[in-house]
Amino acid sequence: MEIGNKINQLRKLSGMTQEQLAEKLNVSRQTISKWESDSTSPDLESIVKISRIFHVSLNDLLKEGEAGVANKTDEQITLEDLMKINLHNRKMTLLLISGLIFIMVSILNFAYVIALQSTTLSTQYMLYRYIVTGQYENAPIDYMRLMIPS
Repeated sequence: MEIGNKINQLRKLSGMTQEQLAEKLNVSRQTISKWESDSTSPDLESIVKISRIFHVSLNDLLKEGEAGVANKTDEQITLEDLMKINLHNRKMTLLLISGLIFIMVSILNFAYVIALQSTTLSTQYMLYRYIVTGQYENAPIDYMRLMIPS
Protein backbone atom coordinates (compact mmCIF):
# COMPACT_ATOMS: atom_id res chain seq x y z
CA MET A 1 0.00 0.00 0.00
CA GLU A 2 1.37 3.40 -0.99
CA ILE A 3 1.86 6.15 1.58
CA GLY A 4 -0.90 8.23 -0.03
CA ASN A 5 -3.43 5.45 0.46
CA LYS A 6 -2.27 4.99 4.05
CA ILE A 7 -2.68 8.71 4.78
CA ASN A 8 -6.15 8.62 3.23
CA GLN A 9 -7.13 5.54 5.23
CA LEU A 10 -5.77 6.93 8.51
CA ARG A 11 -7.47 10.28 7.94
CA LYS A 12 -10.83 8.65 7.24
CA LEU A 13 -10.51 6.28 10.21
CA SER A 14 -9.87 9.21 12.51
CA GLY A 15 -12.84 11.11 11.05
CA MET A 16 -10.80 14.05 9.77
CA THR A 17 -11.35 16.03 6.61
CA GLN A 18 -8.52 16.99 4.29
CA GLU A 19 -8.85 20.57 5.52
CA GLN A 20 -8.50 19.57 9.18
CA LEU A 21 -5.41 17.47 8.48
CA ALA A 22 -3.94 20.26 6.34
CA GLU A 23 -4.48 22.71 9.19
CA LYS A 24 -2.66 20.44 11.66
CA LEU A 25 0.25 19.97 9.25
CA ASN A 26 0.36 23.65 8.18
CA VAL A 27 -0.11 22.79 4.51
CA SER A 28 -2.91 23.40 2.02
CA ARG A 29 -5.83 21.08 1.39
CA GLN A 30 -4.60 20.61 -2.18
CA THR A 31 -1.28 19.31 -0.83
CA ILE A 32 -3.12 16.66 1.20
CA SER A 33 -5.14 15.75 -1.88
CA LYS A 34 -1.94 15.35 -3.94
CA TRP A 35 -0.39 13.16 -1.22
CA GLU A 36 -3.45 10.94 -1.04
CA SER A 37 -3.60 10.52 -4.82
CA ASP A 38 0.15 9.75 -4.85
CA SER A 39 0.82 12.66 -7.22
CA THR A 40 3.46 13.89 -4.79
CA SER A 41 4.97 12.52 -1.62
CA PRO A 42 5.16 14.30 1.74
CA ASP A 43 8.53 15.46 3.01
CA LEU A 44 10.15 13.80 6.01
CA GLU A 45 8.98 16.46 8.48
CA SER A 46 5.37 16.03 7.33
CA ILE A 47 5.64 12.24 7.58
CA VAL A 48 6.84 12.55 11.18
CA LYS A 49 3.94 14.90 11.99
CA ILE A 50 1.46 12.51 10.35
CA SER A 51 2.78 9.60 12.41
CA ARG A 52 2.34 11.65 15.59
CA ILE A 53 -1.16 12.84 14.67
CA PHE A 54 -2.43 9.34 13.91
CA HIS A 55 -0.32 7.57 16.59
CA VAL A 56 1.29 5.30 14.00
CA SER A 57 4.96 4.34 13.91
CA LEU A 58 7.07 5.64 11.05
CA ASN A 59 7.85 2.05 10.14
CA ASP A 60 4.16 1.21 9.67
CA LEU A 61 3.58 4.41 7.72
CA LEU A 62 6.50 3.98 5.32
CA LYS A 63 6.45 0.20 4.77
CA GLU A 64 4.74 -0.88 1.58
CA GLY A 65 2.29 -3.78 1.44
CA GLU A 66 2.38 -4.52 5.18
CA ALA A 67 -0.71 -2.61 6.31
CA GLY A 68 -3.15 -5.50 5.91
CA VAL A 69 -0.89 -7.93 7.78
CA ALA A 70 -0.30 -5.43 10.58
CA ASN A 71 -4.03 -4.84 10.99
CA LYS A 72 -4.75 -8.58 11.16
CA THR A 73 -2.07 -9.06 13.79
CA ASP A 74 -3.51 -6.17 15.81
CA GLU A 75 -6.98 -7.75 15.61
CA GLN A 76 -5.65 -11.11 16.77
CA ILE A 77 -3.85 -9.52 19.68
CA THR A 78 -6.99 -7.64 20.57
CA LEU A 79 -9.06 -10.84 20.51
CA GLU A 80 -6.49 -12.63 22.65
CA ASP A 81 -6.47 -9.71 25.08
CA LEU A 82 -10.26 -9.76 25.22
CA MET A 83 -10.21 -13.48 25.97
CA LYS A 84 -7.70 -12.90 28.78
CA ILE A 85 -9.78 -10.04 30.17
CA ASN A 86 -12.92 -12.21 30.01
CA LEU A 87 -11.15 -15.04 31.86
CA HIS A 88 -9.83 -12.57 34.44
CA ASN A 89 -13.32 -11.12 34.92
CA ARG A 90 -14.75 -14.61 35.44
CA LYS A 91 -12.12 -15.38 38.06
CA MET A 92 -12.72 -12.08 39.85
CA THR A 93 -16.50 -12.64 39.80
CA LEU A 94 -16.03 -16.12 41.27
CA LEU A 95 -13.71 -14.69 43.91
CA LEU A 96 -16.22 -11.96 44.78
CA ILE A 97 -19.10 -14.42 45.08
CA SER A 98 -16.96 -16.74 47.21
CA GLY A 99 -16.06 -13.83 49.47
CA LEU A 100 -19.69 -12.80 49.88
CA ILE A 101 -20.70 -16.38 50.71
CA PHE A 102 -17.88 -16.56 53.26
CA ILE A 103 -19.05 -13.31 54.88
CA MET A 104 -22.67 -14.52 55.02
CA VAL A 105 -21.64 -17.84 56.58
CA SER A 106 -19.47 -15.97 59.10
CA ILE A 107 -22.38 -13.72 60.10
CA LEU A 108 -24.72 -16.71 60.48
CA ASN A 109 -22.07 -18.56 62.48
CA PHE A 110 -21.64 -15.53 64.75
CA ALA A 111 -25.42 -15.33 65.32
CA TYR A 112 -25.51 -19.07 66.08
CA VAL A 113 -22.66 -18.76 68.60
CA ILE A 114 -24.39 -15.83 70.34
CA ALA A 115 -27.68 -17.76 70.53
CA LEU A 116 -25.86 -20.86 71.80
CA GLN A 117 -24.04 -18.85 74.47
CA SER A 118 -27.25 -17.21 75.67
CA THR A 119 -29.02 -20.59 75.82
CA THR A 120 -26.10 -22.06 77.74
CA LEU A 121 -26.13 -19.10 80.12
CA SER A 122 -29.88 -19.48 80.67
CA THR A 123 -29.49 -23.19 81.37
CA GLN A 124 -26.64 -22.54 83.80
CA TYR A 125 -28.73 -19.92 85.61
CA MET A 126 -31.69 -22.30 85.89
CA LEU A 127 -29.48 -25.10 87.27
CA TYR A 128 -27.76 -22.75 89.71
CA ARG A 129 -31.11 -21.40 90.87
CA TYR A 130 -32.46 -24.96 91.31
CA ILE A 131 -29.39 -26.03 93.27
CA VAL A 132 -29.50 -22.97 95.54
CA THR A 133 -33.28 -22.52 96.06
CA GLY A 134 -34.80 -25.72 94.74
CA GLN A 135 -37.00 -23.84 92.23
CA TYR A 136 -36.91 -23.68 88.44
CA GLU A 137 -36.99 -20.11 87.13
CA ASN A 138 -35.98 -18.64 83.83
CA ALA A 139 -33.15 -16.16 83.73
CA PRO A 140 -34.34 -12.55 83.91
CA ILE A 141 -33.04 -11.73 80.42
CA ASP A 142 -35.09 -10.67 77.42
CA TYR A 143 -33.99 -13.14 74.74
CA MET A 144 -36.35 -11.72 72.14
CA ARG A 145 -33.92 -8.88 71.43
CA LEU A 146 -31.27 -11.45 70.50
CA MET A 147 -33.47 -13.06 67.85
CA ILE A 148 -32.71 -12.22 64.24
CA PRO A 149 -35.79 -10.90 62.42
CA SER A 150 -36.77 -13.04 59.47
